[in-house]
Amino acid sequence: MTTTRGRLRAAFLALLLAAPLALACGGPTMSQLKALVRASFPGVPQMSVEELDRRLDEEPPPLVIDVREPFEYEVSHLPGAVQAQGEDIAEVVAAADPDRPIVLYCSVGYRSSAAVADLLQLHDPDILDRVWNLEGSIFEWANSGRPVYRGDVEVDRVHPYDTQWGKLLEPHLRP
Repeated sequence: MTTTRGRLRAAFLALLLAAPLALACGGPTMSQLKALVRASFPGVPQMSVEELDRRLDEEPPPLVIDVREPFEYEVSHLPGAVQAQGEDIAEVVAAADPDRPIVLYCSVGYRSSAAVADLLQLHDPDILDRVWNLEGSIFEWANSGRPVYRGDVEVDRVHPYDTQWGKLLEPHLRP
């Protein structure tokens, strides 16, 4: 039986092997990466940035969890997002209001889809119908002109993950 981590490693390896060719041809597009994420994690529910933006005005608003590295989160994050990684994600989710939707994100949606897949494998009925990956994640959110924050201050930069993936960010958003 293939584990989520095993699938993540295999898909990430395929992505890394394909990236130089894609970058030589102008780079992967966000739509190509979103298709790869969906194919790699077919059981993970995806939420669009438009849907999350709308839901942030609802009561209760979604719990938004940034699964990137702390140094990426420190550059900027989505409004109201908390940062968590690894086993801490399940703890944050378990402590959340059971009526609150939960949305995880990273740079483009790969790491966060893996984290959602891990949560779904817990088979916890309290979270099965209320957890999503943010499709396109912070890159798509910021590229669409939506605000990102450092703490409570709106900023105009997003951590690029690395120079290759950073090309998916609009130039004015790169540090």
